[in-house]
Amino acid sequence: MILAGSISFALRTPTLSIDQVQIKGIHLADKSAITTMAMQAHGQNILLLRKSPIIRKIREINEIKNVKMGRRFPNRVWVRVWERKPDVVITDNSCYCLAQSDGFMFHRTSGPVKGLPIVELGDSERVKAGKKVSSMIAQCALEVFKYARKDGLKLSKISVDPDGDMCLNMGSDFYVKLGQPDDIALKMSLLRNTLAHKPSIVRDGAYIDLSCPKYPVWKPKEVAQAAS
Repeated sequence: MILAGSISFALRTPTLSIDQVQIKGIHLADKSAITTMAMQAHGQNILLLRKSPIIRKIREINEIKNVKMGRRFPNRVWVRVWERKPDVVITDNSCYCLAQSDGFMFHRTSGPVKGLPIVELGDSERVKAGKKVSSMIAQCALEVFKYARKDGLKLSKISVDPDGDMCLNMGSDFYVKLGQPDDIALKMSLLRNTLAHKPSIVRDGAYIDLSCPKYPVWKPKEVAQAAS
């Protein structure tokens, strides 16, 4: 009887009614939306609180990678979220989205973001937060980025023209013409080896053309300026 009475008291007492929900880790995601979801715990008995439905709803938000939720007796609950980390900004020139290297676009931005390379897709694919790139050209552009990151090559932009030709900007006025999205591994290997053997090409060259891997060519700045 004493045990039953204690349990009944614990389930009914207002002392164990949740009156505070603390949320941490929100930077990009909609704070008001997460707060609304987390506040579903407010007023519930802390012993009876089912955390999994709240966690599941928060995890459905595009920006959220992981969520944890816990109790602080007698009447507090905490929620900690971990947001996705952007690797690139993907754009179709009308919409800009932060994206992971796997192509998942999770947060819309107003434009380029300092410190992140841009993958400029043009009309090859519609950019929208909450979806993953699906076109072949978009996936190839991200593959180029992965090779560049693996080899320690600094890229500020990967752009795709209406014909599907890719061009890289290496963070200065030096460009790399890759051409069609084929033989990417070979082309990036050629680029890596060229920069390793002649690093001054970034300073002295206007561009290097690797669209035909058998016959790579590069044009010095002086020649390019004279031609213009």
